[in-house]
Amino acid sequence: MEEKKQLSGEESLRIIQQMIQSVQHEIHDSSFHYLLWGWLVFIASMLQFVVIKTGFDLPPYVGWMVLMPLGGIVATVYGRKMEKQKRVKTYLDEFLRYVIWAFLISLFIVLFFMGQLREHCYPMIMVVYAIWLFISGSAIRFTPIKIGGIINWALAIVALFFTDLETQSLILAAAVLLGYIIPGHMLKAKYAKQKLEN
Repeated sequence: MEEKKQLSGEESLRIIQQMIQSVQHEIHDSSFHYLLWGWLVFIASMLQFVVIKTGFDLPPYVGWMVLMPLGGIVATVYGRKMEKQKRVKTYLDEFLRYVIWAFLISLFIVLFFMGQLREHCYPMIMVVYAIWLFISGSAIRFTPIKIGGIINWALAIVALFFTDLETQSLILAAAVLLGYIIPGHMLKAKYAKQKLEN
């Protein structure tokens, strides 16, 4: 009976350690996706601004047409690789999977109807980004990402007062810089620090 209790205690400790490793792994996964999409959207927005301002003989959406499919491929390959390495799936994993699907479907709807939305398209994209950032930041308990969501809501409101694509491109670039890129690097640094401490 004593031996059974001992074994049960060891098993519990092993399960707790696996759960901690899984959550830490999830934090690293999140930083990768925030940084990947943050940098891609930032570059595409800035490229759009430059193309419009300089009058280059290129479509203004050239950065989006090249970088977004590329990002989709990289994110899918990375996601599958991480999925294979995971030993334990947590409630957080499942919750974030539903949130990302809700985010992607909402983003697709906005992008699909961008012709109807016209100058309101980028503000709507920032609203969708804000929802994703605020919920995912809350789920992984990382305040800078939650603040990034709030900043995206605020910048979406600011963008509604501008109808020109150049200004909206700059506002969108600022939104992803403050909502995705800076918090993503902070999250990556937090993960690296946790790894050193363990």
